[in-house]
Amino acid sequence: MSGGERLPVRELAELALLTALVAGGKEAMNALPNIHPVTLLLLLAVLRHGWRALYVAFGFSLIEVSLYGASSLAYLYLWPLLVLAAIPFRSSRSRLFWGAFAGIFGMSFGALCAIPYFVIGGWQAALSYWVSGIPFDLVHGISSAVLVYLLLLPLHRLMERYFSHDDKP
Repeated sequence: MSGGERLPVRELAELALLTALVAGGKEAMNALPNIHPVTLLLLLAVLRHGWRALYVAFGFSLIEVSLYGASSLAYLYLWPLLVLAAIPFRSSRSRLFWGAFAGIFGMSFGALCAIPYFVIGGWQAALSYWVSGIPFDLVHGISSAVLVYLLLLPLHRLMERYFSHDDKP
């Protein structure tokens, strides 16, 4: 997409809807720490929209920063990183691959969040932050792996079927 090219209205609407679903899904599941559909829906956006899924990742991240402030600033690089890491594999239709991908990302979430602590406070600060969050990373990784394994490809097929980019009703 060159500088003057615009997103088609239908695609823009889909990306906005996905952004709202990611933010709403996470908020709806707030009572369950680190169990949410964020990874699932971002990967769905990648399968459907490729690099344009970055709009969803950044949109969601900005919503979280506006709701929770500095505690969610790491989202500005973490969720786009998930999208960028997934793009090269978007043609894969292996449930096992995507489940493992989501699980690995979820389990590495705390280590990736520790990067600013390393920059600000050194390796001790980063290590203590990461180690204290390992139980949450395990929950995040396992729940993301299960959700993605079970739902990613069926949801993608549904989206392809019902939200095709042609103009037919």
